[in-house]
Amino acid sequence: MRHVFAAATLALALGLALTPAAAAAQDRHDGHAAHATQGRPAAHDAHAADAATDVPAGHVQWTPDAPLIEGMARVREAMTGLAHHEMGHLGESNVLVLAGDIDDAIEYMFANCKLDAEPDVALHGILARLMAGTQALRADPASAAPVADMRAAVADYARLFDDPEAADDEGGHGDDGDD
Repeated sequence: MRHVFAAATLALALGLALTPAAAAAQDRHDGHAAHATQGRPAAHDAHAADAATDVPAGHVQWTPDAPLIEGMARVREAMTGLAHHEMGHLGESNVLVLAGDIDDAIEYMFANCKLDAEPDVALHGILARLMAGTQALRADPASAAPVADMRAAVADYARLFDDPEAADDEGGHGDDGDD
């Protein structure tokens, strides 16, 4: 059941991430549950999940709601485990558990976050990239390749949202370790 939900949610998030003008026309976004009725095909522009989030110059960070802060904290916790996968220190069963943890956190955010249209669209793009990564990890748990874009998506979240728990995520994947 989780895989059906994840595939439908990925398709939906990708579609929404690609149509910001339509989403910006909304007066207020009252949760993600309504998106399930939009029915986008699962294969719709899957490659778009790899696109980095554009942050305009002078962007004022959006305020995340409590469910978004909690959900992203859960994502970051699982991403810490996936860093071991990139070093070759994590078994495939552990990779699958961590991918499931991220999917669960995303499902929680879709069910509970209530954001205005503009930050909601940006969040959908971030979550789509994370879901594309978990889908790729489930398809090939031996490959750590998807983790880099997932980490970049988490860094984009830190650049877009004023989440004090995410402050260390911005740019963290590019450090050379000299600090």
